[in-house]
Amino acid sequence: MVHDTFSRLPEEKKHRILSAARKEFLANPFEKSSINRILEEAAVPKGSFYQYFDSKEDLFYLCIYSIAETLLQLRQKNGQTLLGTGLLRIEKLGYKEGMQQYMGEVLHYLSREDLDLYQRLIDAPSSVRNFLMTELSAKLLSPVLAIELSNNPNVRKDIDVDYIAYLISMSEVIAMDYGTRHGMDSIGMLKLSYIYLQAIYESIRKEKPFNIEEPDSI
Repeated sequence: MVHDTFSRLPEEKKHRILSAARKEFLANPFEKSSINRILEEAAVPKGSFYQYFDSKEDLFYLCIYSIAETLLQLRQKNGQTLLGTGLLRIEKLGYKEGMQQYMGEVLHYLSREDLDLYQRLIDAPSSVRNFLMTELSAKLLSPVLAIELSNNPNVRKDIDVDYIAYLISMSEVIAMDYGTRHGMDSIGMLKLSYIYLQAIYESIRKEKPFNIEEPDSI
């Protein structure tokens, strides 16, 4: 848990802690990253860490959250929906073109450091990945998805938005788990996640499901 004491810190101090955490997680796998090094880099007393966080996972979560939040804001600014960078327009584009646009937009929005930090998430223990993704679904995805689905005439109105948000977040966890076991890189895992998202979209549509083209081999 991220405690209220952290949110009440001056912005400059919060920035120092998060910048130091980002630097540490980029330099080391999650298991080998050090709270002490983060606090030393941020010039924060070691005894204060547990006033702000319950665990190292909380700090890692904040770093990943900032990436997800930025990506979401940029997509919204460009008129793209949470489900949609392909899913709600894939009926017109087909799988291949929809996939190409989806991948291009994700890679366009994220910096090299963002992608590297995302790779740290992929490489982290499954318990850490699951914690981060479920937290993101509750705090970031559900509110946005609720608005999108309420305004979308093509989806049913009887669905549990929190549950669908959870499924969306787990699409990445499932892709990461499967891809890690099979030696996939982050691009391959994003493709798997995209296929999973299509299935979620099919489950909430009002009309008869459209035919999904077979993807290229991954």
